[in-house]
Amino acid sequence: MLGILLMTLNAFSAFTARPFRLTLLTLACIASANSHATQGRSVGSGDLLIAPTRVMLEDSKRSIDVNLLNIGSKRATYRISLIHQRMNDDGKLEEIQTAGPGERFADELVQFSPHQVVLEPNVSQLVRIQLRLPAELEAGEYRSHILIRAIPEPVGTDTVVNTASGETGISMQLAPIYGVSIPLIVRHGKTSSAIGMKDLKLATTVSGEQVVTGHLTRTGNASVYGEIQLMYIKSGMVSTPIGNLGGVAVYSPNTDRNFSIRLALPTSVNLHGGTIKVMYIRSAAESNKPIAIGTLDVS
Repeated sequence: MLGILLMTLNAFSAFTARPFRLTLLTLACIASANSHATQGRSVGSGDLLIAPTRVMLEDSKRSIDVNLLNIGSKRATYRISLIHQRMNDDGKLEEIQTAGPGERFADELVQFSPHQVVLEPNVSQLVRIQLRLPAELEAGEYRSHILIRAIPEPVGTDTVVNTASGETGISMQLAPIYGVSIPLIVRHGKTSSAIGMKDLKLATTVSGEQVVTGHLTRTGNASVYGEIQLMYIKSGMVSTPIGNLGGVAVYSPNTDRNFSIRLALPTSVNLHGGTIKVMYIRSAAESNKPIAIGTLDVS
């Protein structure tokens, strides 16, 4: 069977023109249906740059261009479509077909073109996305995900003859499919959100790493996106950054999100006494201000 690997920029990157470099990974499909993911290397159609990596449309902003740039060494074909994904409490996304309670999809509120592009090396293509709001649309946030999927070149079939039995069969070469999805968010009317933070703990993993774990809570009718920063504060010392986690989203209608951040302690810092300040900071495109703050005493 043919597999699809969706690298989800889940936790939606800021909707700026800053590009995200995607190294396409593979979900290799073996004829015996024993498939596996190959991580950390560039294969197949090459690399793709996508900007922005988060698409936001609202009443005052009804169109946006997504730029696709093939930085690989070979010509590549990409198909663009819309899918639905749901985030769990740990931030992982899974594809779904039907909406659950409170979920609203954005695919019927937008139109985009083109739906497929062929890019030579170092050639880019703009995909124009336009908002079309129906009359009497209920206020709130609507979300789908834009899937950009690489289409492999045809590989064909070969006729094989078993020399021992004389029987003839067909040998098939299966090709992997590569893809990446980015969030598409439509906000209409009055939207708002509030974030809380609780259950902060300092723990040590089985491998000996120190981590800060916690829990974000969201209320309102809009998603939130930002970065969690850790600062160590101790009397007589300058506040020291000791860890961070970027791209942390809580999608509507989710109300909860767990997080775990590995500490990156400078050699001059020894955690003994003092306080760890945990700040959830909204993205630069959305004011770059803390929207939730918690503290954790260090013994």
